[in-house]
Amino acid sequence: MFALWRAGEGTVEQVRERLSGSPRSAYTTVQTVLNRLAERGLVSRSQRGRALVYAPTLSEGAYLTRALARTLEGASSEARRTALIELLGGIGETELRQLRAQAREIAERRGAQP
Repeated sequence: MFALWRAGEGTVEQVRERLSGSPRSAYTTVQTVLNRLAERGLVSRSQRGRALVYAPTLSEGAYLTRALARTLEGASSEARRTALIELLGGIGETELRQLRAQAREIAERRGAQP
């Protein structure tokens, strides 16, 4: 997914070339993973000439949001709060200011105080 998010789209060989690591993954391994991601609806497939081109169906941020929401929904309120505090603790000051501004915007849309 990271290779597709960075490039926007790619064939099996293009994704394989973008993957880090040595030795490179086998063509058929990358193809299998991309086909499974397509079956799960995480990437789309389109035919271009003789090649299949794969593209992500959702952004990295949307994917991460979905994964975090699924993880947090089953946790207790205390555990969710602890996890979010730990995540925020690792954020730099500039990003934290941006998050505060976005939180204020969300609170205003909801009609509440941040």
